[in-house]
Amino acid sequence: MTEYFYIGERIPPKEICGCNFPHDYNLRIVIFGNVLSVLDLLPNFGMMPPYGVFYDEITYNIIGKKILENLNGKGFIVKYPTFSEAEIHLRKAKTLKTAIAVGGGTVIDVTRYVAYHAKVNFIAIPTAPSQDGIASPRAALYSISPSGEMVYKGTADAKAPDIVIFDLSIVSSAPSQLIKSGYGDILTKLTSIKDWQLARDDVGEPYCKTAEKLALKAVDNIITIGRNYSSTDSIKRLCEALILSGASMGVVNSTRPAGGSEHMVGRHLELFTKRKLPHGIAASIGTLLMAVYHEMKNPNWWIEEKYRFNSIKKYCEQWNIPTRFDEINIPKKVMIDAIISSWKTRPERYTILHKYQPTYQEAEEILNIAGIL
Repeated sequence: MTEYFYIGERIPPKEICGCNFPHDYNLRIVIFGNVLSVLDLLPNFGMMPPYGVFYDEITYNIIGKKILENLNGKGFIVKYPTFSEAEIHLRKAKTLKTAIAVGGGTVIDVTRYVAYHAKVNFIAIPTAPSQDGIASPRAALYSISPSGEMVYKGTADAKAPDIVIFDLSIVSSAPSQLIKSGYGDILTKLTSIKDWQLARDDVGEPYCKTAEKLALKAVDNIITIGRNYSSTDSIKRLCEALILSGASMGVVNSTRPAGGSEHMVGRHLELFTKRKLPHGIAASIGTLLMAVYHEMKNPNWWIEEKYRFNSIKKYCEQWNIPTRFDEINIPKKVMIDAIISSWKTRPERYTILHKYQPTYQEAEEILNIAGIL
């Protein structure tokens, strides 16, 4: 059975919203169904060949090989989420009309960058519901330092997908860690929205109520899911939430609604673990810590109990998302450094960390209150 989810119905014109953002978002439709059957419909949506199919070694074996053969496409294997790799693929993509990403965050980010610069159609076929960048218009790519380390300095211009295809038999079979990562990434909106409101109130940064509503709708879509978080019905709700969060970024062409202080802390942890810690799990740990900090410092923090720290921690525990250092093997010193200094990687993105610049003692207090030690 094929089902359709139209995100455009939830995005009013900017005149109704009252913001100055263009509300320009190109995602046409989200399709739930058997991916090989849905491929036959692509010409109906103007997604024409030649097709380029992007995948990694794992997702090639999951479904990428079959998609490549079905479409008689040109294959692109993605190894690293870096600008240098994306540029190599871009040079080989000039003859394409449609770029198709089959995989997770790395594959999708490289493909969206290529689609944007090659000015071609873009289809995302996630193999795991692991993060909300699926439908984002921004690419989280890394530069390489002279010493060979990956360095993150923020997202790059890219293209949101024209179509997203979720095959629930595939995404529901993803590794448990990646499913937990998706749930964790949605929870981050609770701190990112409050960071954005601080920037609006303290430094006059433009704000969009539509983006806020989409982000909170994403949260509301999952927080009533209990311990049965890996059922097919629950995974479908998670997928819808990931699209809603991506749309919140799409209407303002920025990750601002969906990434704040918690993502800065999370990126610090990801880099320490050499990206072995899934993005959404790292960011959800950042969310727990920054929720504590907001409750300590921000009088405009959520009054709704369902959005406050105790509830966030309860959701994490229900979904078996790690909430303690001994579960993720990260030293206390690394976590202290993340709280104290991670904001320096994004000095332009004002958050609660930029406003108060926590001391070592405050960082310890945050860790103790969060119960992470």
